[in-house]
Parts: sequence; structure tokens; C-alpha cells
Amino acid sequence: MAPPRGDRKKGKPPGKPDLRPDRKQFKKHREEVKAEQAEDGEQPQQQQPGSAALLAAAADEADFPRGGRSLLSRDEVAEARAEAEADFEKEGRKGRGKTKRKGGESSGFDADDDLGTLFGGATTGKLPRFANRITLKNISPNMKVWGVVIEVNPKDVVVSLPGGMRGFVCSEDVCDIASHANLKDSEHSICAEVVHVGQLVPCIVLRVDDDKKEGKVNRRVWLSLRLSLLYKGLSLDALQEGMVLTAQVKSVEDHGYILHFGVSSFSGFMQKTDKENVKIESRQLIQCMVKAIDKTRAIVHLSSDKDLLSKSIIKDLKGLSIDHLIPGMMINARVHSVLENGVMLSFLTYFSGTVDIFNLSNSFPSGNWKDDYSKNKKVNARILFVDPLTRAVGLTLNEHLLRLKVPPINVKAGDIYEKSKVLRIDKRAGLFLEIPSPTRSPGFVSIHDVSDKDVKNLEKKFKEGSILRVRVLGVRHLEGVALGTVKESAFEGSVFTHADVKPGMLVRAKVVTVEPFGAIAQFPSGVKALCPLPHMSELGHVVKPPKKFKVGTELLFRVLGCKSKRITVTFKKSLVKSKLDVLASYADAKIGLVTHGWITKIEKHGCFVKFYNGVQGFVSRPELGLEAGTEAESVYHVGQVVKCRIVSVDPASRKINVSFLISPNRVIQADTAKLGSIVSGVVERLTPAAVVVSVNGFSKGTILNEHLADHHGQAAQLKNLLKPGHEFNQLLVLADIEGHNLVLSAKHSLINNANDIPSDMLQMHAGAVVHGYICNIIEAGCFVRFLGHLTGFSPKDKAVERPIEKLSNAFYVGQSVRSHILNVNAESARVKLSLQQSMCSSSDSSFVQGYFLLDQKISALKYSSHDWANTFGIGSLVKGEVGAIEEYGIILNFKDHPDVVGLIEHHQLSDSIVEVGSSVKGLVLDLSDGVVNLSLKPELVSSVRSGGTKKKRHRAAVADLVLHEEVSAIVETVKESYVILSIPEYNYAIGFAPLMDYNSQLLPHHHYDNGQRITVVVGSIPSSDPSGRLILLPKASVQDSGLFGSKRAKKKSDCKVGSLVEAEIIDIKPLELLLKFGVNLHGRIHITEVLEEDSDEHPFSKLKIGQMISARIVAEAEPSGKSGKNFKWELSIRPSKLKREFEDLTARKAELNHSVNGIVRAYVVKVDSEWVWLTVSRTVMAHLFILDSSSEPSELKEFQKRYSIGQAMKGRIIGVNREKRLLRLKALDNQGVPENIYETQQSVSPTAEHTKQGDIIGGRIQKILPSVGGLVIQIGPHLHGRVHYTEIVDSWVPEPLSRFHEGQFVKCKVLAVSRSSEGSLRVDLSLRPSNLCTDSGRSRLFDDSATYTPRIENIDDLCSGTEIEGYVKNVNSKGCFIMLSRMVDARIILSNLSDQYVENPQKDFPVGMLVHGRVLSTDPSSGKVEVSLRKSTGSKSETLYDISYSDLHVGDIVDGQVKRVESYGLFVTIQSSELVGLCHVSELSDEPVVDINSCYKAGDMVKAKILKIDEKRHRVSLGIKKSYFDSDMTDGTNDDDENETIPMDISHAPQMAGYHNRALVIPKAEPRASVLPLQVSLDESEDSDQEDDNKCQEIANGIEANAKKSEKRLKEKARKQRELEISALEERALQQDIPQTPDEFEKLVRSSPNSSFVWIKYMASLLDLADVEKARAVAERALKTIHIREEEEKLNVWVAYFNLENEYGSPREDAVKKIFQRALQYCDPKKVHLALLAMYERTEQYQLADELLDRMTKRFKTSCKIWLCRIQFSLKQGKDIEHIKYIVNRALLSLPQRKRIKFLTQTAILEFKCGVPEEGRSRFELILREYPKRTDLWSVYLDQETRLGDTEVIRALFDRATCLTLPPKKIRFLFKKYLEFEQSHGDVERVEHVKQKAREYVQTSLA
Repeated sequence: MAPPRGDRKKGKPPGKPDLRPDRKQFKKHREEVKAEQAEDGEQPQQQQPGSAALLAAAADEADFPRGGRSLLSRDEVAEARAEAEADFEKEGRKGRGKTKRKGGESSGFDADDDLGTLFGGATTGKLPRFANRITLKNISPNMKVWGVVIEVNPKDVVVSLPGGMRGFVCSEDVCDIASHANLKDSEHSICAEVVHVGQLVPCIVLRVDDDKKEGKVNRRVWLSLRLSLLYKGLSLDALQEGMVLTAQVKSVEDHGYILHFGVSSFSGFMQKTDKENVKIESRQLIQCMVKAIDKTRAIVHLSSDKDLLSKSIIKDLKGLSIDHLIPGMMINARVHSVLENGVMLSFLTYFSGTVDIFNLSNSFPSGNWKDDYSKNKKVNARILFVDPLTRAVGLTLNEHLLRLKVPPINVKAGDIYEKSKVLRIDKRAGLFLEIPSPTRSPGFVSIHDVSDKDVKNLEKKFKEGSILRVRVLGVRHLEGVALGTVKESAFEGSVFTHADVKPGMLVRAKVVTVEPFGAIAQFPSGVKALCPLPHMSELGHVVKPPKKFKVGTELLFRVLGCKSKRITVTFKKSLVKSKLDVLASYADAKIGLVTHGWITKIEKHGCFVKFYNGVQGFVSRPELGLEAGTEAESVYHVGQVVKCRIVSVDPASRKINVSFLISPNRVIQADTAKLGSIVSGVVERLTPAAVVVSVNGFSKGTILNEHLADHHGQAAQLKNLLKPGHEFNQLLVLADIEGHNLVLSAKHSLINNANDIPSDMLQMHAGAVVHGYICNIIEAGCFVRFLGHLTGFSPKDKAVERPIEKLSNAFYVGQSVRSHILNVNAESARVKLSLQQSMCSSSDSSFVQGYFLLDQKISALKYSSHDWANTFGIGSLVKGEVGAIEEYGIILNFKDHPDVVGLIEHHQLSDSIVEVGSSVKGLVLDLSDGVVNLSLKPELVSSVRSGGTKKKRHRAAVADLVLHEEVSAIVETVKESYVILSIPEYNYAIGFAPLMDYNSQLLPHHHYDNGQRITVVVGSIPSSDPSGRLILLPKASVQDSGLFGSKRAKKKSDCKVGSLVEAEIIDIKPLELLLKFGVNLHGRIHITEVLEEDSDEHPFSKLKIGQMISARIVAEAEPSGKSGKNFKWELSIRPSKLKREFEDLTARKAELNHSVNGIVRAYVVKVDSEWVWLTVSRTVMAHLFILDSSSEPSELKEFQKRYSIGQAMKGRIIGVNREKRLLRLKALDNQGVPENIYETQQSVSPTAEHTKQGDIIGGRIQKILPSVGGLVIQIGPHLHGRVHYTEIVDSWVPEPLSRFHEGQFVKCKVLAVSRSSEGSLRVDLSLRPSNLCTDSGRSRLFDDSATYTPRIENIDDLCSGTEIEGYVKNVNSKGCFIMLSRMVDARIILSNLSDQYVENPQKDFPVGMLVHGRVLSTDPSSGKVEVSLRKSTGSKSETLYDISYSDLHVGDIVDGQVKRVESYGLFVTIQSSELVGLCHVSELSDEPVVDINSCYKAGDMVKAKILKIDEKRHRVSLGIKKSYFDSDMTDGTNDDDENETIPMDISHAPQMAGYHNRALVIPKAEPRASVLPLQVSLDESEDSDQEDDNKCQEIANGIEANAKKSEKRLKEKARKQRELEISALEERALQQDIPQTPDEFEKLVRSSPNSSFVWIKYMASLLDLADVEKARAVAERALKTIHIREEEEKLNVWVAYFNLENEYGSPREDAVKKIFQRALQYCDPKKVHLALLAMYERTEQYQLADELLDRMTKRFKTSCKIWLCRIQFSLKQGKDIEHIKYIVNRALLSLPQRKRIKFLTQTAILEFKCGVPEEGRSRFELILREYPKRTDLWSVYLDQETRLGDTEVIRALFDRATCLTLPPKKIRFLFKKYLEFEQSHGDVERVEHVKQKAREYVQTSLA
């Protein structure tokens, strides 16, 4: 735990206070009396001037530096404040002590006076004169006090204590459970989470700081809110109902709150109520009352009801000690005696406490207040404080505190009230007043504050009832009393409270303490302020602050700021004596205002200046008034007071720009920095994106990083070397923003051509080439900026020679470019440009010249010494020492120039051999960036004359060179941006040729090899070149630039569009011919310009390289990315064009005559994974999708291999995009000519999909739908079709999808094409080979042995008896639906599924199973088909209804088969009929049946007796008791044990409980089938657990249950029967007319709005269309539409909604939870939980299921079913035995007594079935130990062991059971069961053994 503030001071460590009130009470009596009077405010006549501050400090007046942001640390501020306060108090005490001694014995106190001590004795013996009051002197550790929170800070809490004291609680002592939270990551303080301002809290004193330093005393009370300290030793026995406790919220649960009391022996729980107005959060401290105590579980139940809390009184209990008294408790007390300043009360028999005058019931005590408290008067009081050491107890009678409310305070410090009434005069204490605030408030004026002069007798000066003028000093929050003063001096002066302090005002204050961080000064009113260390002196640096400021000195200060209660002042003389206006807010800042400020920070780009009240401004470097090259730090210093002028202000953004230049008398000349002019600038500062310069000393300019150089790489180098103060000699003004903010450029190209760069549209002329820079790049082209805002645009095709994917790969923003103006549109103000290198190449060597000039500048900035540049001149011989031999060359070191490195590349060594350390002499080829390139080639070295210098040699070599002369050169070295050449003809002169130009910096440049000989043209000679180098230009670039323009113009004039020329084929590409014609002219012939469209041969088959052909020029060439060169002409040799005139060609130039359904011939350009791109003509492209290329899967798989570049193919046009001149094709051999194809007329529409019924097309499997959903096939780029499950293969095979996988290519046939109402296309497809027949034969997907079975497309094709096959579509407990084809479904009811009994249809007939059956009946009008899978012959209709109700009679014995087993009985199908009867559980056996599922199962054959027939209700009641068929057996009454609760088997959940009284004849209507993926049984009805338990009890009691309950039950059953009949009718109606479209479903839901079955069918149909959002919308409609009373119908929709979100939600877990929370508000929560659990288990989301079960066992902890679900789930998950035991123990604690036997029995059964049988045996043994005569339990136990089949164990168990002493009826049941077992599993000997044992038992019983 971090130490609290103040602990870091040196001195005595924290410990007990110096004054212990229980020791030496009478020693030095007179000194103690004086000290106590000084502490309590009872001081005699003479007063110190600052006495008002004492009361202000004692009251709730927060002194500096609390609140706001401080320049000091929190600990330092706390120490400074506390010490200054204590020091001032001490000074006051000294003064008062002296005065008191001078005054003599005026107090009149005798030796027994104990004012200020704590009295804790009994009520007998000597009584005290004064009531107990805690002060800073007598407060001690472990004391418990009551307080009110007045301040909550991030790191501490401030509490107001009794008597106006203040205590502090560190954040570590606020909470016991704070360590459980990650407080570091929390944005909020834990203090704010635990308590809030105005909250009453009990505290315990941790320590009282009592540090003495230099005679100063600092006493601070540190508290703790930890309940572990407050309730230490509290036990459960000490609690009593009605006791009020403070608790901390440990966690928030669903139903309430778990509370923590700081002790581990018990915890609390408080239930949530609807009356809660305030939200209760975790870790919050709350007050609560004990409602009940559960000592078994050690849980205390509590309530937070405010009325109960305020009225709860602690009762007297035996063993109650003082440790159990907690502040805030209310007690019954009686008045024992009246003291001088309060009342003494006795309470709880053995305790006594006192009430001081400030805590009486009347807040306005009059002079006769004692009359209100007669002896033995009974009162209610609350405990204020408890001191365990002295056993002193302080009480309060305040009416507000009795109601647990903080007394209201209607006054604030500093307020003046003119008419305050004196209520009582206490000559020792002071005056008690009534202050007339908006509501009258009690007030108190201490005797020290009644006058500025000495007052010897208060009663003479003031009278009760008199009116006074009072100024409020502070308040006592806990007592609700205002502290005031009536001194005349208090009403004088400008400052009395913090609110009176204004920034900039002059104040006089006294220095009270001096610390290293500054001085604390106190105003006459007691308000304190801080003078920070920098403001203690004009210079801003004080070495020894105590010597500068003497304590006690009164000085003149100026207020710097006042934020909250934090005041700062300054003693700087310049500020104190300033006569200028004060700038204290951004709103007061006006342009031109001159004021004083002080510098707080100095940066390279300017200074920050601060003004009053935190206002801050910035002074930019030009406004500092510095000379060039002067640094700001050398002129100004931090803390310096400066005079400033406001230049600009933005109050909204809190920004102020100021200037140190007070007189702005500069005049800006208009022509100094105009647009396009050349200016100079000095670097002011650098930003990440630009360089800010000062232009001509007064304007500011910005040079973007890209504008530092023409070359991209050099700009970054120069930026890294620039520093403030660097001067640019030449800068071009590109733009002028707001007069003084200039946009500048240092680009060499722009500066040299400044006069030619246009700034207006009128200066732009077509054909001109001008310099500019790229300002933006978009996908369509580049924007080129000139001067100002003049901008041109270069389209993408005009920006580069060859097509490029992204223009950003060819250009960058800010790049210098030369632009060829194509056209100028003055009306639209648009300029179209070309950036192609062929049109914009440089006509001179300016680009490389600029490069070398800037390179020299960069070297000069980087290296301080420039003599090395003269030493290593280009072409000179230098000598160096070999330092290293690397892979890239030889490294040389130069002795005189250690910072220069030489490099000799290996190819420059020639045959020279060098070694490390040897000296070599080489020729300088180049020098750049401190690296000198040298050559040792003999021809180069020998070219220098032995006695000549390098300059003479260079001049001799270059003397004869002529500008623009063409020479041959040898490549010596290739650099990144240029090539170093040597000219042999001119004595191997060294020259430099550029590798790039302005527009081609990012484009690939020509590749040169070392030693390669090339032809170059002299661009500039050293004598005329600024860089001093010989610049050479490659011949090709010179030709492009137009240096030989006259010749070229002549050549070009001979050619024009339409001319017929003779050309030579120089190359044959896959898609074009390259030609050469005329005089060095080139062209190309597109592959479509060779033959006519109707020709089938390859266009280039008869052409050869070198062949001469006649061709016609048809156009200027578009840039081609395939040719590798820039060709100027497009030609054609098509016969039709050779004969056609030029006019005919131009007339058809822009036409696009292609239309949908046309046939075109195209040539492959590109092949990718999905598309083939083709060219139809020079200007028209086409593309072919993979699935449009063929319908054969084998060809689709080899898609990319089937096409090669240049391959010809014919295709049909299925889409036209006229804007992009793009066609969509379909392979011609893929399909016949389509009919009635819609042709789009819009040029900007996407290509359309053309698919019609009967087409044979290719497809690709996109998705294999689950279950019987079929396949989703992609048949186009954005079009998909659906394959029905029956349309996959011809033959009926069990798993038709087994041979398919996603991504597989298939051949399919279009069966139907339809459009939905929204316009979406739905295509039904078939993969059956029989549908894919062609004229040449049958095409199969699989082998030819597959049998062909036609599909039934119409119900009319079916008749009774027809053999059919199909796939199970869905299944439930009443039957299933099967798919016969995509158009026809059939129904099979449960009885027709098999000749044998089907126990579990879902298991025996899973979805997707192939079945074979025959048609029973068809109904074409409704589309209903009934099918049977039974193999028995004969007409079922002839025998099925042979037996009717009229044929049955009561008492008949019939045979039957168990159809279904339920918890309440058996449903038995009567043989040879469809009649079903119910055998109630009470009619199963003469003995009680505990587990019906262990005795009977579906399919068992039974003999039954008809007990009752109800023909009207179609019901038959049966009985299968043995007594009905055995004449020897007599009827008997049930024993008492039979009435015991019968356990139920959890393995059969009571889903079918709603069918208890359903129709015995199964209706022909199919049960509501589940629809994937919803999977909800619409007829499922689950009763709540209470209904199940009641029903179980009724069954146990048999048919003799109460008649009224039976009647009510019958009505409920009748209601459910009606619901089932309605459901059956709904299903029949739905099956008769199956809706197919949303409109049909809409009609259906309008007719049956309350039918969940119809709604869910609607949702399922939308999911089949993959429209999830609409399915959700339908679910929402259903929930709103279904009547609120139809709870089961709503629940069905909710469950369907669960399944929908579980399948399609994103994320599904959150989606399901949202729906689940909504469902809880409308349906039975238990049913909703069980439904969600079933879905989780079905979808194998076991983690979520486990979490849900945890919540269910908490919410439904009294439900046996829920606990059994928990155990069953755990067993299925394979949990260990200990885990199961833990759940069982929890369940037994939660379940009622009547359910525990049932729970234990069912748990044992589950362990036998799903878990460890040994655990089940142990559980049965424990139950039978308690209930040994429960034959039902023995029966279940025996059944479970019989199921396991361990014969020895079973026989041993039977022997134990038959040895019990039981009634004859029960023992007979056990012997019969034993005999049946041996008859089935034993032999004759064992059977005889059982019979003999039975005889022996009978004989023994008779004896």
C-alpha cells in the first residue's frame, strides 16, 4: 500500500498522539485548560489578526492546493498546506496563551474541569461537566467515527467528521475487494465506485500524523473504510434482526446482490426490488438492515428499504460489547443528566454516551434548551463515534441524521447575512444564531470571532434576540451548522474567500511558509495562495528561497490565476508594477492589444508566452525581432517578462499569435513577392511535410518536400541536411495564400523557366511544351499545376506511352514534368495535356545539369571542407592506398583527405593487380557524396600528359567538341541516374549522359552495359555548363526531343491517314505485325486488320518476316503494351480497306455496330483463371467467362490450357458495353441460337445473363446444402441456380451427393427460369444424365450401368398402388414427408412407416434416407399424396377399420401393442384397428409403479381390459392389472406406502404431457413437421415444473383424487384437445394447397394469424430462397400478430427464431442471446430456457449449454427437472464422479423435501444408463437404507440391474428384497418379479428355488 500524503516528511514516525486524555488528567491543570481552550475556540480577550483563518481551516473550507492541476506533486502540496496551516494555528495559540495569562483567572474553571477529554465511565460515580467532543488532540487510532463524504478524488476521499474536522481516506483503504479489479486499466477511480459525495459512512481511524519540523505541527487524520477493520471480530451470533449494517457489494446477480462485511465467517444477500431508484454497482458501499439470518448456510438476508433503515433500532442482547457498536447505529436511550454543553444518555443497559450542544434535536438551541431534556426522558439517538480505548461514546439527536439524511446546508462561505438572530449566548464558546438564508439555517460564531477587540463579557455586548450582520466562514457538514464571524474587519477588504479572487488583481499577503517549490502566502481573510519558485524573482531563478522571502513578511503580489480553490500569485516586479491591460481569457484577446506576459518555453521556430489565468500564446520566429542567424535562446530566457502585441486570435481553438515587435511599421512592397517572381528565403523551421522559410524578412513561405528538388531522391537528402538559418538564394513563388503565406519551390526546372510558366489560361497555347509539376493523381489521369491555381489534366492514355495499371507507378505527386498542351477550352476553363515522353522530352541537358548542381550543394552542406572537391577533379590523376578489396570493388584511402573514400570497380582494373596496403594511381571518373570513382584502365590513365594538369588535359580533349555534335562514346560506369562515358576520339574525355528525364523518373530506363559503345550528342561543354561537366545526350532522346525537327517534319509530311504505303515486315507477334516503311518510319498491323471476318484461316499463316506488303495507314497508333516500341502508325492489309478510299475509313471510325446475339470472330489476348480476354478489332475488346466456354466438365477443367494468345474463336454476343467498347461472348459451340433474348440498350449497363428453359450449360458447384437441400450451382459470373435433391442422379441411390464436391464442374440442364417480385432470377437445374441427352447419344455424369428412372412431375401421374421411391424430407413423432420429385412431396403417417412398431421415427427414418413404398391415395386438387412403406399385402382400408367404437364393450379383453409410453400411462393400439386407448398409470399394476419406462417400452404386446368407452369424445380407457385377468387374485386397498411420491424418469421429458386426454383415434392429419433449419416441433407443449410435480402427485394418489381437481384437469385437457384438433385442421388445409410463393403465404397467414405452424412454414420457404432477412422479418411479424393468450404458439415461433439465428446469425452466439432475452419477457422463462438448452445440445454447442445450465440451476433451483437435466448433461459429457456428487449436493440443498426422493431415484437411474453403474447402486442403497419397505424403489433398482444383465448381482438383490418383512401384497409382487426373471434367464432348478423360497416365506408368515 502506498504511503499517504505527508508520510514522506522527516521527523517522528506516525504513532500515537502526544496527548493521551486518559492519563495524567489533573497534572499541570492550568496549562491543560489553556491548551484545550485554544483548541476548542474558547479564547479570552486578545485576538490575533488571522484568527478567522483558524475557523475557516476547521470548517469545510478546502485550502490551496487541492483541486486543479498543480506544478507540485500531490505529496508536496499536502505537506506544504498542512504545515503552513499548523504553523499559523500555533502562532495564534501562542498569542492567545499570552493574552490569557495576562487576563488572570477569568475562566473560573476548577480542577475537575475535563473539557476536551473523553469520558467513558459508567453512569454512576463522578459525572463529567462537559459532553464528549473529538478534536485533533484527543482523536486516536482505532477510534470509530461517523462522517459524511464531502470530496471524492482519484486517489483519496475527504470525509467531514464530527466537530468539523476533516479526515482523509487513501484509495487503498477505501475497499476490501479492490484488489479483484484491474484498477490500472480503469479510467475511473475506485473511490468513485465505492462512495459518493454526501454519503454517510462509518470510518475507523488508522493514524494521526504528528510530525514536528522547525517548531511546526502538522496533524492529519487518516481513516479507513475497510469493513474488515470496522467489523473486526464480528460474528454471526452477534447479529440480530433489525440491525443496520454497512456492507459492500461483492457481485451483482440476476435476482439480487451478494454483500461483503469484511469477515469470512458469513456473507450477505440482498434481493432486488422494484423500488430501487438508484442503481447499485459492484464494490459500492451501502447501508442495509438485517431481515433474516440463516445460520446453517452462514448467510444474512438484508434489505435496503430506506423507511426500514431509518426506523431500525439495535436491541439489547446478551454479550453485546463496545466492539459491536458501529457509528450510525440507532439506539433507544434515556436522559441520565444534563451537562453544561450537552446531555448524557444511557442506553443498552450498560452503556452511556454524551450529546454535545451541536447535535441536539433542536438545531436552534435557545437559552433554556436544558428544559427539553428532563431526567429519564426516552429518546432515539445515533452513535457518532466510539473510542474503544476510553470507552467514550458520542451520540447525536439531530433529526436529519436520525432519518439517515445529511443536514441541509443553505449557505456558502463568504456570504453576508444582514439579519441574523442571536438565539443563545455561551460565555465560554460563543454565539448561537439563526441565519436567514432561503430556509433558516443554524449558525455559530466562536468567541474569537465576535469582535476585533477584546470582549470580556459576551452577555453585556450581545443580547438574545438581537440582530447581527454575519459573514459565513465555513460549515460543519455533519451537524449542518454554519460557522461565521461578526468582526468588522471581516467585511472589509477585497478578498475574503476564493470566489473574491480575480486574475490580475493586486493583493497584500503575508508569507506563512517557504518551501523549495515556492512560498505560501496568506491573505488577511485567511485565504492562502502559492507563489511558485519561478515567480519569486524577476530573474526566475531563486537559489535560496527562505532568504528571499522571510516568514511573516507582508508583500504585494499580483494574482496569476484562480482555478477552483487553487490560487497562484507572482512577485515579479515587472508584472506587479505593470500598467498594461491584463489578459486573463481568450475572449479578452483583441488584435493589437499590448500586454505583459512571461516566456514559458523556447523552441527553434518560436517562443511560448503565458498570460494570466492559463492563457497561452505563441510568438513565431519572425516576430521575435532577432537578427539573422541569432538563436532565440541567446536573447531570451524562460521566465522572462516580455511586452507582447496580439497579432491574431482564435478563441474557439484557444490559439493566440503574438509578437515582440510592438510597432508594426513595416511596409510590404507589392512587387516583392508576386506570383512567378524569384525570391530568397531563410529556413525558419522544418516540419515533417515541408520547410518553412522567411521571405525577405517579413513574409512566411512554405516549401513542400517534393519541391526541394527535381529529382525524387535528392529532395529527401536535402531535407535531412537543412537547418534553421539556411538561405535559399532562388525560390519561385508558386502561389500566394492570404498575402503573407507563400507557396514556394526550389526546383531547378521551374526556376530556370519561370518566365515561360503560364499563370493564366490566356497564356496557354496548343502545341506548346511548358514546365509544371504534378499536383494530384487519380485513376483517370494526372493533374498538372502551373503558377497560381492554373491546372491542366492529362488523361491516362495521354500520360504514358504504354498502358499501365496504375499511374502512381509512373508518376508521383510533386514530380517535375514537361507538358505538351493538346487543347485549351477557355469556356470550360479546361486544359488537356500530354505527358508522353515522345512529345515532352527535354530539348537540352537541363535535367541532368540540375541534378549535378544540387548534388554539389548537398555535398557542401554535408562536408565542411570543400578543398577535396578541387583535389579530386574529374579527369585528374590521384594517388591512394588500397584499404580493402570487396565484391563490388577496391576501396581506397587518401592520406590528406580521410573523409573521402575511393572506389575502383572491378571492370575498371583492367589487368592491374592490387593488394591491400599498396598505392595506386587512377583517373577520377566521378565524385559524389564523398565517394570518388576511379579507373586504372591504361588508355584512360595514359590520356593524361605526364607533365600536364588535369585542367589542361581536359581542355585539350574537349576543345574541338561542338555543341550538338554526334560522337561515339564508351560506357565506363552506370550510376542510378546517369551514365559515365569516355570519348576515345577526343582523348578519352569523360562525359555524363542522363538515364532519365523529367517525365520518366519512375519509368524503366534504357539498360547499358559496361564497355558498351553508344552514339551520343554533345548537350553542353564544361566551359558553358554551370556544373563544369561535359553533358552528353543519347541519340534516341535527341531525336525524340526534336533537335532534328526539320528532317523529321519532312519525313512525317509524306505520311497521313489513308495513305497507301509499301512496308516491310520486321517482326510477327501473336497479335500484330511490326512494319517498317518510308524513311525510318514504323507501324503495326492489328491481327484483325489482315483478313476479312468470314475467313477461317489464321491471319499470319502466309506472312513472313522480311516480306514486302502493301498497306494502308488507317490511324495514328494507340500506345501498345505488347510492341516494346512507340509506333506512330496503325496500318491495315484487309482487302476491303485496301480498295476503300480514305473518306470511307474516317466515316466509320467511331461506330460500334455490334449487337446482342451477333456472331463475331475474336482473338485471344489474355487468359486468367476465370476469364478469356479477346480482341474483336483495334478498338473493340471482348471477354468470355469460364462457364460460357463449354458445357462439358472435362473442357471446363482444362479451361486455361484450351486457349492460347492469338488463338481465333467464334462466339455469340450476349452483352454489349458501348461506353467501354466491351463485348461479352459465349462460345459458339456451347449452345444453339437462343430465342427471344433481351438485348440491353444502355451503354453503361453490365452484361446481362441469358438463360432459358431447356438450355444445356456448364456450371460449377458453389455450395452443397446440408441435409436434403440439394446443390447451388454457379452458371454465370453473378448468377446461380439450384439443383433439387431428386435431380442430382437418375437412379435412386442412398446418398446422391457422395460423388460431388464444392468447386466441381458439372453439366446441367435448365428446367425452369422465373423471376421474383423483387426482380431476382431463380433458375432450377438438373444434373440427371437422362436430361442431358444430345443428338449423338446420351451423355452421363456417371457410368452407363446407372438405371434410368423418370421423375414424377405431376400428381396426376400417380394412382393408388403405384410403386414409388423418394427421400425423407423431414420427420417427427407422427410420421414423415418424402420427396418424390422437385414438384411432388408425399406424406407417410406413423402407422404406415413399417409393419413393425417404430419407436423413434427420427432415428429409424433420418432426413435424406431413401425409402421405397406405394401410393395409398392422391388428391390432385390439394396436391396431397398418401404413401405407405408397409410390406404387408392386401388393401389396408379393408381391414383397418374393421373394429369401431360400437364393436367394443366395457369388460372386453383385447390384445394391443404399446404405441407410446408417457409418465401418466400407456397409449395402446387395439389390434386390428386404428383405435388407441389409454391405460392410466394407476391401471398398470396392482402395485405402485415408480418408473413406468423401466417396465414398458413402445412395441410391447399387452393384454388389456376395457374399463370405459366414451364414444362422443372418442376415448377408451384400458387396464392391464394382473387382478383383471387372474381370478385367484382378490382386490385390495393400497397400503400407506403407495401414497408416497413416485419418482419420474428424467430420460423421458414430459413433452407429450399435453396429450393426456387427446383423441384416442389418431387423426389423419400429419403432425406439424419440422422445417430445417428451424427444427421446432410446433405441437410441443411443456408444462412448468410445478405442473409436473402436481400431476405426479395426482398419479401417486390414483383415481381417488379430489373431485374438484379432476374436473379442473379435465377442462384443461379438453382445451388442449381442441388445440390439437385446430392444429390438425391447419395442417390439412396447408397440405391440401401447399403455398409456393410469398404472396400465397401472405394469404394463408391472414386467414390463420395465430397459427405458428403457418408462420414457420413461411419462414422456411424464405430460407429455401436464401432470404434470411425476410425470414427474420416474418418472425417479428408473427410475434406481433399472434394473440398474447396463445403462449404456446408464440413459444413455437421463438424457438424457430432461435434456430434461425443459430444457423444464420452473425455472430450467431450473440444473435441467439438477443432473441433469448426477448423471449424471456413474453413466455414462461423455464420453457424458454429448456428450448434453448435443447437447441444447444442438438447443435453440439456444449460450452454454451453448460453455461446455460449453470444459470438455470440458479434461477430454477427448486425445479427437479432442471437439476436432472444438469446431471444428465454432465454424465453425457463424461464428467467425473466428484463433479456429479457436487451437483447432487447442491440440488439437495435447493430442492423441497417432497422432491428429494424423486430426484435421488432419477439420478440413480441416470447413472445406471449414462454414467457409472456403481454410483447408481450406491445411491439406491442409500435410499433403501432410509426407506427399506418401498417396493417401488426395489422394483426400479431391480429393473436397472436386470438391464445390465449381471445375473449374480440380480439374484443377490432379489434375495435381499424377498427377505424383508413386508405386507403380503408387496412381497407377492417381489416374488412374482423374481420368478419372471428366473423363467427368462435361469433354468428349471432356479425356478424351483424361487418357488420353494416363496413357500417358506408363506409358512413363516402363517406361523
